[in-house]
Amino acid sequence: MLKKTLFVLLSALILSSVCFAQQESAKEQMKDTTPAVAQEPPAKEQMKDTTSAVTQEESAKEQKMEETTPAVAQEPPALVLEEIQICTAVEDRQPSGVGTVFPDGLDKLYCFTKIGGADRATYVYHVWYFGDDEVARVKLPVKSNPWRTWSSKKLYNGLSNGHVEIVSENGDVLGKADFEIQAPEKAEEVGKTENTGNSEEASEAPKEQ
Repeated sequence: MLKKTLFVLLSALILSSVCFAQQESAKEQMKDTTPAVAQEPPAKEQMKDTTSAVTQEESAKEQKMEETTPAVAQEPPALVLEEIQICTAVEDRQPSGVGTVFPDGLDKLYCFTKIGGADRATYVYHVWYFGDDEVARVKLPVKSNPWRTWSSKKLYNGLSNGHVEIVSENGDVLGKADFEIQAPEKAEEVGKTENTGNSEEASEAPKEQ
């Protein structure tokens, strides 16, 4: 009977030792796996860094595209030549001595124009020709609608036929006026000049109510 009791106690003691050893082993195993879990946050931080770098790269591309995209050019106004006169003078913003044939001996001629259709500031050219030769190109501002502007060209003895073309900002010929200088002498050769001649401009006077 005593032997049986001792056997039971010994078996219980051995079983307890085995359970305790298994518990300690499980604890050690949990300690080994804990660092692996702790390493996950750096991986998440790395993903954040990568996402941030991609976002910055996309932002840089968008900014570069915006800088390299050319601005849409504004179309020039659709100008209309409402009036053109060749004359010997301009007085009080009105042409004086208007004609198409002028006597030899004049010092200069004027080209008077009235431009319409300007919805913003722009300009026109008065291009003077003697024969087929361009002798002057005068750039004149057009600041409102309508706008009166004129240019003048010094004459030379013997010059006969000529004309003035009115050219818009984008190169359209709005109209022209012909003139003739009566000269009995042989025409003298005139070299082509650029940006010569006198010019003046004046806005349209307000109409009285």
